[in-house]
Amino acid sequence: MPKFGNTLISEINLAQVDYFREDLMTEQDQYGQRKLSNRRINGILWPLVAILSLAAEEHQFTYPLRRYKALKEERADSHPMTIVEVQKFLDTVEIEWRDYFIVRFWTGMRSCEIHGLQWEHIDFDHRLIRIRQNLVNGELGDVKTPKSRRDLRMCDTLFDVFTRLKERQRCDAKFVFTHQGKPLDTHFVSTKLWYPTLKKANLIRRPYETRHTAAVLHIAAHENQLYISQMLGHSDTKLLFNVYAPYVANASRQDGLAFSKLMREGCMAQPA
Repeated sequence: MPKFGNTLISEINLAQVDYFREDLMTEQDQYGQRKLSNRRINGILWPLVAILSLAAEEHQFTYPLRRYKALKEERADSHPMTIVEVQKFLDTVEIEWRDYFIVRFWTGMRSCEIHGLQWEHIDFDHRLIRIRQNLVNGELGDVKTPKSRRDLRMCDTLFDVFTRLKERQRCDAKFVFTHQGKPLDTHFVSTKLWYPTLKKANLIRRPYETRHTAAVLHIAAHENQLYISQMLGHSDTKLLFNVYAPYVANASRQDGLAFSKLMREGCMAQPA
């Protein structure tokens, strides 16, 4: 969406950029919450900063953003669900989408990862979910970092989920999760599935909290912290401690099994 229209690049000044940034900071979503974080706004503006810097050097005009400073990027607060809230959500969501959210709560996969998940990456023989691709804005690509490229172990619950999904889908289906024959996108999940279910369940969370919830519930199950970091695709355990420090407890159980038992006992009762 163009902002500066036909303004000559040499005529753009700091005040215009500041006004534009202020507009971005005051945008609100349908729930009255701030729409864009400082991190997102910085991401929007850095290409403009780079363009102006290069243009000023190449075409010999005064660079207008010498006094420009990026916004301080706040750390997003995590608000993971409790096991009771996860059960309430799964009991409330439409049965058609229950398995989709079980995978999200059990694995902590990012939206782009689960939406780009294809059947060729589901290894039933070795009970592995191989994270190899992202689906972003309808474009399928490789995952960003070596740590994001990982194999997730399937506990009995996840193995049953993928077995059910495979039996329901056409044999020529490529993507694991689809809607009307097409892979899912984040907007559809947020507006048609996540927020309507939260409203019915009387809960308030961001869609990304499925990832935070998976991390915290694995911690609650006393899973090994290295195992949890690898599951989430973190480069090391530092981020796990930085983000989830209030939730971290001693972790020494066998990888995957304690969490599976906790979730099976707390969440797997079928809704009436």
